[in-house]
Amino acid sequence: MTAPAPPPRQRYLAWVEERIEDYKDTISRDELLQIADDAVRELQEAPDGQYTLTELVLADAVDRVIFQRLKLPSFRQWLRACQNDTERRPPESTGGGDAGSMDERNSLE
Repeated sequence: MTAPAPPPRQRYLAWVEERIEDYKDTISRDELLQIADDAVRELQEAPDGQYTLTELVLADAVDRVIFQRLKLPSFRQWLRACQNDTERRPPESTGGGDAGSMDERNSLE
């Protein structure tokens, strides 16, 4: 018996994470550190409170900056595109990344 297909949101988060990690692989360490500086600045300027900068918070913030720079679609946009068989349809994820660390992107709808 085959395992049931993962829910759409889980597939979306895995797809986003794969795109972000692929992007990180294409840039230099200095460029990634500049993105981290941008992410720290955004966290410090956030009106919704003070953040304790941990490695995990910073990693998620960097991913959020890259998500915006890549102009990745929101979950709803991605889901609509996946339901249509057009050229705009995002490619399926090619590997099993753990999408659990990207839960904050649920708000990007």
